[in-house]
Amino acid sequence: CHLAGASEPTDSVSAALPARARVVICGGGIVGTSVAYHLVKLGWTEIVLLEQGRLGAGTTRFCAGIVSVAKPLSVESKMADYSNALYERLEEETGVKTGFVRTGSLCLAQNQDRFLSLKRLASRLKVLGVSCNVIKPKDVARLHPLVNIHDLVGALHLPGDCVVSPPDVNHALAVASAAHGVQIYEHTSVNHVVVKKGHVTAVETDRGSIECEYFVNCAGQWAYELGQSGEVKVSVPLHGCEHFYLLTKPLSEPVQNDSPVLIDMDGRIYARAWHGGILSGGFEKNPKPIFTEGRNQLEIQNMQEDWDHFEPMLSALLRRMPGLESCEIQQLVNCPESFTPDMRCLMGETPGIYGYFVLAGMNSSGLSFAGGAGKYLAEWITYGYPSTSVWHLDIKRFGNLQSSRTFLRHRVMEVMPLLYELKVPRWDFQTGRQLRTSPLYDRLDTQGARWMEKHGFERAKYFVPAGKDLLALDQSKTFYKPDWFDIVGAEVKCCKEAVCVIDMSSFTKFELTSAGDQALQLLQRLCANDLDVPVGHIVHTGMLNQRGGYENDCSVVRLSKNSFFIISPTDQQVHCWSWIKKHMPSDPQLHLEDVSWKYTALNLIGPRAMDVLSELSYVSMTPEHFPSLFCKEMSVGYANGIRVMSMTHTGEPGFMLYMPIEYALHVYNEVMSVGQKYGIRNAGYYALRSLRIEKFFAFWGQDLDSFTTPLECGREFRVKFDKDTDFLGRDALLRQRVEGVTRRFVMLVLEDHDTELDVWPWWGEPIYRNGELVGVTTSSAYSYTLQRHVCLGFLSPTNTDGSPAVVTADFINRGDYEVDIAGQKFPAKAKLYPFSSLFAQQKRRKDNMELSNFQSK
Repeated sequence: CHLAGASEPTDSVSAALPARARVVICGGGIVGTSVAYHLVKLGWTEIVLLEQGRLGAGTTRFCAGIVSVAKPLSVESKMADYSNALYERLEEETGVKTGFVRTGSLCLAQNQDRFLSLKRLASRLKVLGVSCNVIKPKDVARLHPLVNIHDLVGALHLPGDCVVSPPDVNHALAVASAAHGVQIYEHTSVNHVVVKKGHVTAVETDRGSIECEYFVNCAGQWAYELGQSGEVKVSVPLHGCEHFYLLTKPLSEPVQNDSPVLIDMDGRIYARAWHGGILSGGFEKNPKPIFTEGRNQLEIQNMQEDWDHFEPMLSALLRRMPGLESCEIQQLVNCPESFTPDMRCLMGETPGIYGYFVLAGMNSSGLSFAGGAGKYLAEWITYGYPSTSVWHLDIKRFGNLQSSRTFLRHRVMEVMPLLYELKVPRWDFQTGRQLRTSPLYDRLDTQGARWMEKHGFERAKYFVPAGKDLLALDQSKTFYKPDWFDIVGAEVKCCKEAVCVIDMSSFTKFELTSAGDQALQLLQRLCANDLDVPVGHIVHTGMLNQRGGYENDCSVVRLSKNSFFIISPTDQQVHCWSWIKKHMPSDPQLHLEDVSWKYTALNLIGPRAMDVLSELSYVSMTPEHFPSLFCKEMSVGYANGIRVMSMTHTGEPGFMLYMPIEYALHVYNEVMSVGQKYGIRNAGYYALRSLRIEKFFAFWGQDLDSFTTPLECGREFRVKFDKDTDFLGRDALLRQRVEGVTRRFVMLVLEDHDTELDVWPWWGEPIYRNGELVGVTTSSAYSYTLQRHVCLGFLSPTNTDGSPAVVTADFINRGDYEVDIAGQKFPAKAKLYPFSSLFAQQKRRKDNMELSNFQSK
């Protein structure tokens, strides 16, 4: 079907493929046609879209047709909101009816925890400008009379949500794309993508080869297989599951087309009006994975009705809408859906292959995401980056370690039910665990470590003392004060008063070496801070893009004149490697090696850390002999060549020890043995988080992203403006220096917030200044030093005309601030620097006064 220049499909199955194109898109579903549509809007020509069957005849025709902005991440809500607006205007633009009806939706809550999660969602959506209302059960009955409200405690009403006809939307996007020159070929299978010298050069199909500069894998269910089909493998971690939904015949009193969509997550179902009847599906607790071994025709043929499997969802539907008891069923549809390991879609350019882009793994939200995701990917191809931060969706958040089919099969069986599961802050996946572990894992586990996973690596959250109820701690789920509060408090106290050990082996570690000064020249080009420092010095720096935004936040150690050790966050392993390799010259004398697996890292935090290391090394570790941000290779116990660094990533005194993995157990045992006299204990990442947030330390992926500059987060002192050295982002930062920043990273300490009784802040809470919305939090933690909650976030005020306003210190200091936590506003003090010392002084004064009062009595 060749749609070029035509408003309707014409039969040209036998038509020859073009010999060359600029962009080839594989996949004729809504995702693929959306990418094509947005590329032509940005001025692209010579675009070819290939579909292995008939256009829109895949899962698009099985889609439930619901577009809702009720998504876990802000960027996902943005994509859905854009899709909503796009589908509304498509009919006018193309003349193709899309079945667009603005129905609104009702997210129901059967318990207080769910209701609280909906209130948090409502606060976040208001930041994005999305209209929503928290309503009572009686309001639900008024909006949708068929709903049984007797077990509801409330709901979230989203009046802007809509329903469409997915095949018609797909056709409209195809027609609009074809009108601007996109060539669409049906019944054309992509065999593999040709890659030469790390660049896409052509696409091999069953009907010939097409030379191209860019390839977009929108193959949906088969995106994984397509990625594995070439000589150069591309990891696209997704897996299929069967997904069921029910169609009824029209009711005796037909359901109105504009009736709100129902989303009953506690009942695990959704429902919408469908031709006078109901369309209803859900996400069951026991999903059925499919296509683990690839495209299996027997499995495809077996995708039939399964009433036993659907029965729990049917029962939930009848409880929610009792009036359907007597309705006649038309069909139970069983269709495949693809899911990813973390419930977020896959987007962006793949690591190591320039010009190979992926947009797949929509987790049953393909229709909601397609418009916005297609727009962002088209911008990415055109400009090299999308118009907003999409790190949480970037395919480079995964590596080859998530490509195991066994891992994916087990993980999607957990992911699919989680879509409607109540997710409290800091929940953890249970499948695919113990994939990457430190050599100390078993030793720490026997000492009470409770684990979380980051990029496949097991990391200790905290350590449960002997006698505590381990099961209760593992299963505690709350938006309020957690059960581990006192445990983490004790670890923090030990970090401040004695010494703690945290296993931080998961950090990404690279070594960059060269025969001459090539390594230094590359880092000077990539890094904002000056790396031309004496051997042994440590430099905290960002790797910036042309806009001045952070692509990586790292610590770099100069090991020798031409050798550098780069330490980055755990989940930056693929992204950071890709960024450095992208800018590395082709020089055989310049070498980058990923040594993450070679070294175990122990963080010794606390004032007695120097005593422990002095005793183990017979070397003075005082600041006079071992200054801050310095690295020495030393002996620790019997182990030689340990890289000891005077930093802790928390602002507290202490040392990081990087050692070959074979020394890990010996060094740990020696440290714990000698440390007994100094009160040593294990600590986990929850304590680390509390310490770094109260010290106002920003963290990449949570507080920093590719749109955040050093000037916006108070890190101008880490930029080599005084050096006559060009680096990526320099021009953008110089302009920003003159014009001023329009967003600013601040620290907010909550007041009148009861830690015992009030809902805790976590991230994504709106920030108000003098009653006006000015920003949002990015991370938060309870500060055991301040005995209050600390939130970090950005202020982004606007002028009266809606344009961004310049943020000054005076603007921040003169405002009265509030943080909205699930609809309740708490006053807060905002600062541009950590003020733990101020509160510590106040606490000491208070303690002294209480002591003197006690003595006088």
